[in-house]
Amino acid sequence: MTPFQHPIDPGLHPKCQTTLVGHQAAYDQLRQSFQSNAMPPVWLLAGERGIGKATLAYTITREILAHEGQDPALIARQIAQGSYPNFLVLERSMNGEGKIPREITAEDGRKVNLFLRQCAAIPGWRVVMIDAVDEMNRTAANALLKILEEPPAKTIFFLITHSLGQVLPTIRSRACKLQLFPLKDAEIATSMNDDLPPEILSLAQGSIGRAMALKQAGGLRLLDQVIQAMGGALKGDWRPVQALSASFDKDNPSYDVMLDLIIWTLHRLILLAHLPLSENADDGKLGQLTKLKAMMHWVNAFQRINQFLEIARTSHLDRNHVIMAIFFMIENPTVGDEFVYRSF
Repeated sequence: MTPFQHPIDPGLHPKCQTTLVGHQAAYDQLRQSFQSNAMPPVWLLAGERGIGKATLAYTITREILAHEGQDPALIARQIAQGSYPNFLVLERSMNGEGKIPREITAEDGRKVNLFLRQCAAIPGWRVVMIDAVDEMNRTAANALLKILEEPPAKTIFFLITHSLGQVLPTIRSRACKLQLFPLKDAEIATSMNDDLPPEILSLAQGSIGRAMALKQAGGLRLLDQVIQAMGGALKGDWRPVQALSASFDKDNPSYDVMLDLIIWTLHRLILLAHLPLSENADDGKLGQLTKLKAMMHWVNAFQRINQFLEIARTSHLDRNHVIMAIFFMIENPTVGDEFVYRSF
């Protein structure tokens, strides 16, 4: 879907999870490799955002670091607190200004060199996790590559990627790739210990991270707002769009979830537009939207808005600007760039 990071309660961060949901075959492969002393030093865990790649990496990391007889419970607590000395994780996390940076920088990457130059604080294995390696800028990625050319002894790297094609080929060639796949609806529902509506599970598309974000954001209510705003824009009634925009000021943590839902809705409309009217009429309000425009309208809007969101993500455009521009493109996907990027 979109490349945005969903806001999740800190207590639900993968480092705090003690139960691995799904990915049993991948876990067994990692565990068997380590226990048989045939563990490759660099692993590339690939798959969609939010499906549990980091949770898998944290799970096997706790086992590796406890291998030398350390207390597993103590290690788990220190990893959750970010204080275990033989473990380093690089990720885009909220800075002092309350913002999540766009990338992992060279300055962040230097922490890996510093960590590995020092002697291990505790005799035994060390683990470096990068979540996610496709979010490193080119300088940081090149610095990592030099380290991976000759990995230090008794050190394991877990490189997480949401987009394998964005990882340098030279890094991919030095890693053992482990492809992970979306979770089943039943696995998500069980892991969240909640009777999630089928609609939320469908929207989650196998991502437990997306399911959590949707639940926190009131996903079905928000989806209804998005659909109403789309219908309003197509009929020349901009009141639903303005109401949606007004509800997403800078303090609303569900902004990225809302953008995700817009893209999901456009994708669903393209699929529905392939069906005869008698079949898509059962899809409620979405079925009604397909009657307003032909399929190519939705295809063009989907492509144009995806491109726009890539720019919006990297340039920190004003939220109101982004939302209004999206719905102008829904109304008319061919609207010129000079109109889309001007201030509203």
